[in-house]
Amino acid sequence: MSDAKRFDAVVIGSGLGGLTAGALLAKQGYGVLLLERNFSLGGAASVYKVGGLTVEASLHQTSDPRNPRDPKRRILDELGILDEIEWISTGPLYTARGGPLGEPFTLPAGFDAAASALAERFPAHGKTIERFLGSLDAIQDALWNLSGESAPIGKSAERLASCAPAAADWTSSLADVLAREFRDDEAIKCALGANLFYYGDDPRRMWFVYYALAQGSNIGCGGAYIKGGSRQLSLKLAKAITKAGGSVRLGRAASAIETDADGRPTALRHVNRKSGEDEERVATRIILAGCGPDVVADLLPAPARSAFEAAFAARALSTSLFCAHYGLSAPPTAVGFEDYSSILLPDGMTSFDQYDAAGLLGRAPEGDLPPLGVANFGAIDSGLWETPPVLLSVLGLDRVGNWEGVERDAARARRELWLDALLARLERDYPGVSALVQERTLLTANSMRGYLNTPAGAVYGFAATPPTTPIEAGFPRTPKTPLPGLYLSSAFGGEHGFNGAMLSGAEAAKLAALDLAGAK
Repeated sequence: MSDAKRFDAVVIGSGLGGLTAGALLAKQGYGVLLLERNFSLGGAASVYKVGGLTVEASLHQTSDPRNPRDPKRRILDELGILDEIEWISTGPLYTARGGPLGEPFTLPAGFDAAASALAERFPAHGKTIERFLGSLDAIQDALWNLSGESAPIGKSAERLASCAPAAADWTSSLADVLAREFRDDEAIKCALGANLFYYGDDPRRMWFVYYALAQGSNIGCGGAYIKGGSRQLSLKLAKAITKAGGSVRLGRAASAIETDADGRPTALRHVNRKSGEDEERVATRIILAGCGPDVVADLLPAPARSAFEAAFAARALSTSLFCAHYGLSAPPTAVGFEDYSSILLPDGMTSFDQYDAAGLLGRAPEGDLPPLGVANFGAIDSGLWETPPVLLSVLGLDRVGNWEGVERDAARARRELWLDALLARLERDYPGVSALVQERTLLTANSMRGYLNTPAGAVYGFAATPPTTPIEAGFPRTPKTPLPGLYLSSAFGGEHGFNGAMLSGAEAAKLAALDLAGAK
């Protein structure tokens, strides 16, 4: 084992949270080492090859940071990379069809446009629509800049007053608020939440305030895709670390965290991911975990591990997803795909509360399929897929339990059946799409667990369930851990999605900088 030089902070994992935290600290002049166990950057924010098909790992769209209200904007501005990335508008938020909606409904970007479209489709709810969207607007505006802060909101009367739009529904679920506002009109509920799988799996367990933050950003700022794929953002953030004198190393897996008697990190050991050998030791006072808390717990010595696990072991995990990728011989527009983002709800779905269908992939497909999201990358100037095969992605809810204990051949056969069933569902609305398929692959919750190294394949960190504490206590998720000098810089340390992960990384960097400044 070799001893390397000391770093002020070591980041475990190159997801957007870890990259953001490392880049912000490096820009402030701190020595940063980022370690990534894979041989590519970005985690979910990456692009990779499956056979001859180029696949976007996760990003279908994010709220557009060119809008001054977007929560990522100030981070990207501070790092000087906002204008180094080409953001491509994805048009309407989505077009949804099926279920209680029946005929297609397109939800446009912009609160005024969204209110007009909803009022035209659901004229009986005109005033309620304005009030509901107004609450999303106000909550999104008031809370995004506070969502990563760990200090109780109630400590400042000014801060508490600014959060008033969220106070009334602070402990409410999305289902609670939709039922109060729209009663038994399930169609408008689906129109407003058709893309729920991008946030969670069940409106009855989805925290309304988080939905307001996420959906409010998407409606208010519009959606965007990064030209060249989400890896472009990961590469820019990594470059910000190295440009400021930090180091980024791929193929290095953290093997142990050393701590002092108070549980503060004193060093981190890491090894070659392929061989498990070539161990190196890095002295540090700060560790930023851009990975799941379960990964961190396994690295800690026994006393520190107990304190760490006590804080996180009981927290519910988010849903996982499946994603079917089809490589087409022509752009999807050739068979009638017009929208970038489409949502297909099950025929037999009569209530928005029936959204959670993650268990369906535990068997061969039969009857109704789960709610599906379709990303048509041929609808935008993506900078990728300019020649065939052109990517068409279909995603939905999944869970690791659907695939545990299933023999490899049986799992492969079931994946093929689901690829057939999903394609047949697309064929109903877009005749001729099946004939265009050249390549196909299905990634499951088990794939997510292996690639992202997250517990149970949780793609959004901890579940965004309603808090049990009042608004005065602040946000229920924070980058802080029970151990001094150890912070969560991922979706597990805040809200999820690209916005949540980057804000969690930014808050973790702020806490780490205060920690480091106090040590001088």
